[in-house]
Formats: sequence, structure tokens, C-alpha cells
Amino acid sequence: MRSIGSTKGLKNLTKFFEIIKNMIEDIFKKFKIKAKKSLGQNFLVDDSILKYIADYLDLENKNIVEVGPGYGALTQKLLDNSPKSLTLVELDKDMVSILEKRIEDGDLNAGNVNFKINNVDVLKYFPLIKNYSVIANIPYYITSPILRHFLYEVENKPANMIILMQKDVGDKILLGQDNNKRYTSSVLSLFVAKKTKVIEIASVPKESFIPSPKIESSVLFFEKHNLYDDIPDKKFLKIIKIGFLSPRKKLIKNLNKGGFNKSELLKIFSELGMDENIRGEILGINDWCNLIKKL
Repeated sequence: MRSIGSTKGLKNLTKFFEIIKNMIEDIFKKFKIKAKKSLGQNFLVDDSILKYIADYLDLENKNIVEVGPGYGALTQKLLDNSPKSLTLVELDKDMVSILEKRIEDGDLNAGNVNFKINNVDVLKYFPLIKNYSVIANIPYYITSPILRHFLYEVENKPANMIILMQKDVGDKILLGQDNNKRYTSSVLSLFVAKKTKVIEIASVPKESFIPSPKIESSVLFFEKHNLYDDIPDKKFLKIIKIGFLSPRKKLIKNLNKGGFNKSELLKIFSELGMDENIRGEILGINDWCNLIKKL
């Protein structure tokens, strides 16, 4: 994992950040645009981490969907990697205008890439392409809905995703990836673990953004797997929600409250070698899936 905060020559990086920030502020002044708190906008301006994200995957001749491109700081770096197509999904009409103007002025050069901008809410965006990657710098307050959207709701699901998110949310997701740890699971970590293997590829300090958020950030890489495809998604999501109705209560009590027969639950728990006093947060993804198959 890369940590920008521990990079040598931090003073030089700080000076570099200031130069980049001044350049961005010039762009904002030109278009009379400010970051909108209502949209949770924090623009990543650290050139080294932007390049790291763009170069992490082999993008040549691949289909890419960039969510939340803003003014296009990452966009050109993605284009430089010669993808087959690059589709931008941006809700803010003002940012779309900036992107279109930068393309018109030659600030963004798409070259031979099949390039498209969609001015749409990402939760209403359903990709038509079947083999693609998602790269996203998203408002932190919609991290969970966006993950659910791409992992469960779209018909054509991405092969992998790189997502910049709030560090504590990323940590919660990562804990759910380790089936040997205790007291780690949550609805979020489980619905992610059912569909993807996740690793943290970079940590990003708040000073790397304009405006600076109050929290640290992480960049996570999600890779699709099909280990639990034999369990219907609707059934899986319904049962884990029931299991966490009261996270600190016994799992059997939550499941019984959610409509499952207690005697049958005790029998299933015994068959699986599970403690009847266990709480849902203690179970990892494998244990949860084994339980759900019997319910």
C-alpha cells in the first residue's frame, strides 16, 4: 500500500501541492466555480496519487467508467493510458461545462479514445458495456449506495473498481475481508465481501484535496469474484439486514425477530457447529453464507 503521508521530501511535496492548488484555483476563477458542499465535493489535487491511481491497472484498450471526474484532474491521466473507451459520469452541470470547455480548448486530449461525458446521477447510470472498470472519486456520504449500485443493481457489473473513500469506511470494508478476525462484520462489509476481494492500495492525507476534508482517505481496489453466486442476492441482503437489526444482540434473537423459527435456528446452528449465543458481527463471510444456505 502506498502512503503519501510517509513519502520522502514532504516539504517539496507540500510546495508542489500549493502550486497545483493555485493552478486549480485559476481554473475555478476562469469558470467562476467553487466546490459545492451540497454535493460533497473535495477535489484530489495530489499529482503523484492521481498518476498512481491511473497507472494501477493496465488500461490499454480497456473500457473505463470514471465517476465524479470533477474538473478532470484524473481524466487526462486515464486518457494517457490509451483505454478503448472512457465514460465520465458527473452530476454537477457546472463541472460538465468545465470538462467540455477544457476539451474544446485542448486542455483535455482524448486522442483516439472513445470518449463520452454523461451528466447524470451515478445511481441512475446503468452501463451498457459488459467488460469495464470503475474508477471513482466520490462524495463520501454516498459510498455505500454506489458500492451497492455497481455490485448488485446494474445488470452489467464491473470487472474491478478503484474507489477513493473515507478511511474509516474503507477500514470497515477491509475488516470484513478477513474471515479469521472477530468482531469485524457489518452489513456493508458483508455485501462487499460477497461480490469482491478488496485491498487498500493507497492512503491519502486530507492536505491532498481542495477543499481539505476533515478526515483521512483511502484508495481501495475491488476485484470481482463468483465464490458465493449460488446464494441469491435478494435472499442474502435480506438476511444480513435482519441479522444486524440489533448488532449487539444474539444473532438467533435477531433472526427470530425477523421471522425465522427459533427451534429451526437452534437446529441449524448446531449442524454448523455455531454457538447459539453468537452475534452476527463475529461471523465472517464464509460463515454467513453457510448459514444463509440453510435458511
